[in-house]
Amino acid sequence: MKVVPQLLYKHNKVKKIMVDGLSSIVYKNIDTIDTEIDHYVATHVISVVLKGKLKIQTYYEGEQFLAAQNQVVFIPKGRYMITDIIPENKEFEAVFFFIEDELINNFLNSKEDIHSADSFDYVMKYSEKLKIFTETILVLYQNEANIFKDLTKLKLLELLHLFYNSDQKINFIQILKSLQKLTKRNIKEIMELNFDKPLLIEDYAFLTGRSVSSFRRDFKRKFGTTPKKWLINKKLEKAKNLLKTTDLSINQVSLNVGFESASHFINLFGKVYNETPKQFLIRKRLVKAL
Repeated sequence: MKVVPQLLYKHNKVKKIMVDGLSSIVYKNIDTIDTEIDHYVATHVISVVLKGKLKIQTYYEGEQFLAAQNQVVFIPKGRYMITDIIPENKEFEAVFFFIEDELINNFLNSKEDIHSADSFDYVMKYSEKLKIFTETILVLYQNEANIFKDLTKLKLLELLHLFYNSDQKINFIQILKSLQKLTKRNIKEIMELNFDKPLLIEDYAFLTGRSVSSFRRDFKRKFGTTPKKWLINKKLEKAKNLLKTTDLSINQVSLNVGFESASHFINLFGKVYNETPKQFLIRKRLVKAL
């Protein structure tokens, strides 16, 4: 399981135009079909498809989107999704605008109130002004050194204003307002399915449709412990089973259960089981040899 936008920052087919933490503008251009790739979206993203098609299906909500050439799709954070990238004439090209909650909330607070509607469309038009904005970004600001970091949030705010001052205003505001509505999901089911993902407590809270404080409270009521302690124990239980039943390396096991640092995994494993993963593997081989 991969987390975006962090994954894109490391992708060799992606140019980081502007990056300021999880607020960023990145450009992707590939010439091969890339199907059934699962991602967790850690930050709201506006995807502009310039060439090819982007097919998205999310878990839990059952949403499906298909953004073709010259279309825009808004993907809220907290979604697990499977993406299919389908090149047109051997080329897929897109620009991704990752926008954090704080920027969106500040933007909404500065605008007149618009009554919420029951329906809206995440797939939107790629208007002429949006096209000019995107092309300007690509022409003026592409630079591997990220020297335009300080402009990142200003450009993202400019993008929000372009949608607001267009014939897509009502639909766009409904999308943004929907982000502030949390729908509670079964906390036990979500945690059992996703404990081995490299997520923060804030991500799990959002994924279960709760604020961080209510997530911690509901979690303690359901599991009788803190999320941090429970996650560590679940990850280590799975890691121990993988070490016992597979030939995966210690680094592979560490990644498989959601630890981004192998040294951190080794340290925690030793504290809980009174032996390192390496010592566990040696003991396993000795037992098998007898």
